[in-house]
Amino acid sequence: MTSNPTEPYVGPRPFRRTESALFHGRSQEARHLRDAWLAERVVVLHGPAAVGKTSLLHAGVLPLLDDEPRTLTLPVGRLIHQPTWPLAHASGPGGYRFTLISSWTPARQTPDPEQSVSSALESILAGAAPHRVLAAIDHMEELFTAFPARLPERDRLIGELAQALRDLPLNLLLLVRDDQLATLSGYEGLLSPQPFAYVRLDGLGQASAVAAVTGPASHSGRRYAPGVAEQLVERLRKTTYTDRLGESVEIVSEQVSPFELQIACAALWSGLGGSTDTITAELLAQLGDLTGILAAYFDRAVRDVSLETGVPEPELRAWIETTFITERGTRGTAYRGLTQTADMPNAVVDALVARHILTEEQRARSLWYQLGQERLVEAIRTAHHAAPARDRPQEHTPADFRAAAEAALGEGNFISARRFADVAASRSLEQGDERQFANLLAFKAEVARVEGDLEAARETLTAARSQFESQQDALATVRVLTALAEVCLSMGSPDEAVDLGRQAVARMPGDVAARTLLAHALWRAGSPADAEAAYNDALDLDRNAARALYGRGQVRIALRDFRGALADLDRALALGLPRSEEDLARQAREQALERLGG
Repeated sequence: MTSNPTEPYVGPRPFRRTESALFHGRSQEARHLRDAWLAERVVVLHGPAAVGKTSLLHAGVLPLLDDEPRTLTLPVGRLIHQPTWPLAHASGPGGYRFTLISSWTPARQTPDPEQSVSSALESILAGAAPHRVLAAIDHMEELFTAFPARLPERDRLIGELAQALRDLPLNLLLLVRDDQLATLSGYEGLLSPQPFAYVRLDGLGQASAVAAVTGPASHSGRRYAPGVAEQLVERLRKTTYTDRLGESVEIVSEQVSPFELQIACAALWSGLGGSTDTITAELLAQLGDLTGILAAYFDRAVRDVSLETGVPEPELRAWIETTFITERGTRGTAYRGLTQTADMPNAVVDALVARHILTEEQRARSLWYQLGQERLVEAIRTAHHAAPARDRPQEHTPADFRAAAEAALGEGNFISARRFADVAASRSLEQGDERQFANLLAFKAEVARVEGDLEAARETLTAARSQFESQQDALATVRVLTALAEVCLSMGSPDEAVDLGRQAVARMPGDVAARTLLAHALWRAGSPADAEAAYNDALDLDRNAARALYGRGQVRIALRDFRGALADLDRALALGLPRSEEDLARQAREQALERLGG
């Protein structure tokens, strides 16, 4: 009998690379796309929205490339940051380019906004001589739909990508929705001297859909009763349309939407009791229609997050809609600050990510969030359809300027980022909002850090620390102390970082992030044994703290405990690490394996 098995379905967000074991029904498509990417200079993967293009790349194709000889596979690239309430401001000359190369740039490095794509890639290669470089750009349609007026910048990026294809052994994989495929194809002659290789991704056939239903469940110890998975797939193939006269017709499709399948399976799974091992036809019959399932999924997630964080449901619902849905009804993005994301505590964002409502990406050494899927826009609006439509404020608030500053940072437009942040900070002080002012100081420090002005980052973080201490905000003070310690490490002052880390731990002994930072600082200061002890303290508080496991794995290599290092690194990678550390963890794992074999 199973006791609270881990949920094996990802719900509304795409699969991650670390979830490849749960990704079923696409093995043939994954091998075909891998072979095309290795063989062709430009491959275009296209299909309708939410058909699973991102999931296929991350969980299907990338794991197949791990052992590809003399091949460097870059992290998946993106092109834009999009604020929910965009202010009229001049974009930097390379906003698309900066966001793209910041996605491709290795961990703990900040790209130069003035570099061309070719120059940035040459810096990334840094003396390496791979036979081929594999680079992917997800959501390529954003180049044509997000900012239609930025045509010169779009053409400049296409030209730079074309130059990179001429200069380097580069193979590009472009993921695009079908509705923008013709637009992208119009650039074929400009981008590549060779014809594009087109790969279409459709929905799941019946056999593949059944595999996508039953495969993940098999990892949890549960199973579907005979014929039940097939019944679920049959339901997902059927859609009922009703015209204006009330006449209804049922359409049966040959294919199943992977997104709809994941939503239905996640809803079915969440309704099971902890002692239920078999999913029966009776349990399946309790499912409603898909639109209701998705809206109910969102409702349940909001209720759970509200209970977990103490934020009232109406406030949480309004925040999600106004922050992550743009005026055009598309997905917006929000930047993660030290303690808040778009004026909401980061604990709320973390809870929404855990429930698959939001997804995160690391760009330019910062974390950004958006809705896990475009179809969540409709579900969110359906879930609270009685609420009045939001009106655009007549006068911009400090939050509007903060959002504009975050968007400018994402584009590498540091001048605009500082300017908007200064205006937001000034207006916050005028309104007597000292907490918002302190958070904006922390944001300005992040701008300075990304730009490479570490002295300015340290000075501004010190000012933010003073503000948070005067407000007696212990959590924010600890976060600033850890950020200051990271800046000191970047400046080559590990002893100062150790002191700041100890101050953070003294203020909040139960804070895992603070103890993890202290351990890292001790290691950098040349005390691996003390660092291992500090990592042990962090893991005593949370045995699944992936960053602490990753750090302890590195330290154990230095202490020549290669088996222990391998165990820590394997577990950290299985739990999932930020992109800034995943590549380094894989390199450390290879080092531990090599030393163990020697």
